[in-house]
Amino acid sequence: MILQMRSSTPATAGICADCGATAHGNFCSSCGADLRQSSLRFLGPAAAPVRRSFPAVYLKILRAPIRQTVAFAEDPSYRGYVSFALAGIAIYLLFIVPIVVGTVAPPGTNVSESMLTLMKVLSQVGVYVGMAITFLLSFAVFRYFASVKRPFHAYFKLYCLALGFVAPIYGIYEYVVRSLLGGISMSSFSPAMAPADWLNPSAMGSLALIVAVLVYFIGIHRRFWAMPVWKATALYLPVSYVSGTIGYYLMWYVGFYSAYLLHAAGIVKF
Repeated sequence: MILQMRSSTPATAGICADCGATAHGNFCSSCGADLRQSSLRFLGPAAAPVRRSFPAVYLKILRAPIRQTVAFAEDPSYRGYVSFALAGIAIYLLFIVPIVVGTVAPPGTNVSESMLTLMKVLSQVGVYVGMAITFLLSFAVFRYFASVKRPFHAYFKLYCLALGFVAPIYGIYEYVVRSLLGGISMSSFSPAMAPADWLNPSAMGSLALIVAVLVYFIGIHRRFWAMPVWKATALYLPVSYVSGTIGYYLMWYVGFYSAYLLHAAGIVKF
């Protein structure tokens, strides 16, 4: 017995089950979902959580990062953006925290378990603080200069989707290049690098990834705020630099004084 999974007949006009947009033909023009009728269509409602799961949403965004990120952000039926962001950040932290701890306290360094725990906590807090600063500053700047005044919650949804998509890529790349291959990753860049270091294949790959991430964020902001590429670029690059600098120094002072006060109180030992 042969089970016909997909018919060759195009779907009639209707509503896409994935994004809620009006759809025609075999594929949704908004999110790319397959609209062809299935002999297993009675499983449609039951399969909805799978279609909205982190892997499914991530793969859809991966096919067309800029267009799909904005499409999900503008899809009123998609409400899992916070969990999507948290899942992406969790994957990022899984790979990046060991790098942070290994950088601050290399193997062989006499550092107590309490101090290592503090560093792990602060590194995670730093991620959230940096994201919050970037989000708030970006929203304020883009809303002020954009002709289309998008609401706060709409931009929050876009930002969550972007974080959930980019964070795993960044974390996995850092772990593979820096920890496994011993190369020059994005977090390894420093003013002390020699010209030959910048020509290292891993360093060039890291630069290419930075450019790709910047293009992605500029692209989603241009599309979301309905502005020219030059204007989105002129706004996003300074915002990214300023928020990154503020986040770095803020967490440096927070980390320093947290360690100092906790050590003075006898909670943390060096």
